[in-house]
Amino acid sequence: MVRYSPETPFDDEEAAEPRSLALRAREGADFEAWLNEQIRRTPWWAISGAGHAVALALLSAITFSSVEVTTAEVPIILSIPPAKIPKIDLTRANDLIPQRGLVTNEPSSQVVDDPILYYPEAEPSDHLESDDEDDHHQMKGDSEKFLSSNPGEAGGIVGRDASKVPGTTETLGIGDGGGSGGRWGRPFGGRKKRRTVGSGGGPERENSRTEDAVKAGLRWLARHQNADGSWDAESFNARCKHSICEGKGYREHNAGVTGLALLAYLGAGYTHMSRDKYTDPVTGEELCFGEVVKKAIIHLTRIQDTDGLFGTRSGKIMYDHAICALAMAESYGLTQCALFKDPAQRGIDFLVSAKNPYKAWRYGPRDGDNDTSVTGWCVMALKSARISGLDVPVATMEEARGFIDSVTEETYGRAGYTSRESAGARVFVPGKNDEYVNHEALTAVGMLCRIFTMKDPDPKDKLLGRAASALSQDLPIWDKAKKTNDYYYWYYGSLALFQFDGPDSHNTGKYWGAWNERMKEALCGHQAGPKDGCAQGSWDADDRWGFEGGRVYATAINVLTLEVYYRYESAFGGDKRK
Repeated sequence: MVRYSPETPFDDEEAAEPRSLALRAREGADFEAWLNEQIRRTPWWAISGAGHAVALALLSAITFSSVEVTTAEVPIILSIPPAKIPKIDLTRANDLIPQRGLVTNEPSSQVVDDPILYYPEAEPSDHLESDDEDDHHQMKGDSEKFLSSNPGEAGGIVGRDASKVPGTTETLGIGDGGGSGGRWGRPFGGRKKRRTVGSGGGPERENSRTEDAVKAGLRWLARHQNADGSWDAESFNARCKHSICEGKGYREHNAGVTGLALLAYLGAGYTHMSRDKYTDPVTGEELCFGEVVKKAIIHLTRIQDTDGLFGTRSGKIMYDHAICALAMAESYGLTQCALFKDPAQRGIDFLVSAKNPYKAWRYGPRDGDNDTSVTGWCVMALKSARISGLDVPVATMEEARGFIDSVTEETYGRAGYTSRESAGARVFVPGKNDEYVNHEALTAVGMLCRIFTMKDPDPKDKLLGRAASALSQDLPIWDKAKKTNDYYYWYYGSLALFQFDGPDSHNTGKYWGAWNERMKEALCGHQAGPKDGCAQGSWDADDRWGFEGGRVYATAINVLTLEVYYRYESAFGGDKRK
């Protein structure tokens, strides 16, 4: 991707008087007018950079209280017997599966379980090209150098490499207006023409089921965004039309759910420059996801303080900050827009400074306590920042890995909440979610953290294999009566298994295949539909941790789970771009 130096001016005025994005944001209309002007000058096909990938994170909505049982208000950990883990065989590796040709009615001579990309309306041709009304006659996103632009010094919001040719964005990717793939994935043209087939667990074709669910969720989020670009965990239903959506959360997590909702759009490839428009099925109004993203990014810059913290300094601030830092890092990484670099880097710098010395994170900056859940969000933010080209100290990732190792027991690969002794135990808040079924959520978080903090990921890592086996015995099941719903667990489980055992990895796919089918059944089969009025496209918040983030959290986290197919590339694939 094209990189900027911090000193690169955007216009003559800024060259004479440089100002940070955070400062411009606090000036309000001046910044927004400037940003609108930059977008107006940019050709429509310069829509965003990178059909993307990164294991997004859950939200502040997933917050736990202290492990110490001193009052009735703190979570209680109850020991449970370990499950019997089947023998693990990681010796057989899948071959890399290239992109397939056109889907035909002719029987295939070979049946494979791996995903492929196909284009239902495509016509036979002797070369790759995208149906995006241009005459370049090539498939977008296939640059071997993974550049987001042609080299050049002039024009475009990217394209500053030295050359006599004007810089213009060249590639489109996943998400009707994505960008080049690079480390964020491997998009093969506009997402209007992209469909996944299979998903590693069998020959069943994915078609547009998950993509339709994603777009429906994004429409609901757009309908409930506040005028200032934020989302409100408690009062979101003030934006409802014709009927009222249920599922209030805690207002203290507004920053967190705003970051999570923004991640849902970025995960589908939409950026502040996306121009695609959709009709809201409830109001009949026209929605532009690019405008939704732009307002959300502006809001995050306005709630960032001088130390780099997003949100307020009350409550369990590290959950909310980590999610916002993740969203800001991805906003910069997808577009390489220099305007976003300063707030993104300062958000990461605060995250680094807030870590406990030689350990990890918990609710407050350097509060002396550490837990796996908060650490999971922080590691994902740092991983995203590193991919985006931001500065991340190597020691920070190594120390986070050391903490995860310290809470992971070796027999079954399970991770505990704050210690190894609590591995496989139940964490809950009395009176809120104590009736819900216990899941291997922290094992999934620990597994993902291990993968993202490994210098050289090993597909035969025994602890990862044992953790994957544990998750495979606890597949997603939608059953409100039996209290099995846990979006947080489904999100982290999907990310971890897709990384370790998904179609792009060199593992067998035996864990991911079964998980993926059950995950799709649980989410796609229970999304609110037209008969549910304004709730159409959303999910009910009555899962294990929905009482904290409410319906906004529930919808954003489930959209992110369904975007797992095109977020981070597998760390265990053969085409790693570090």
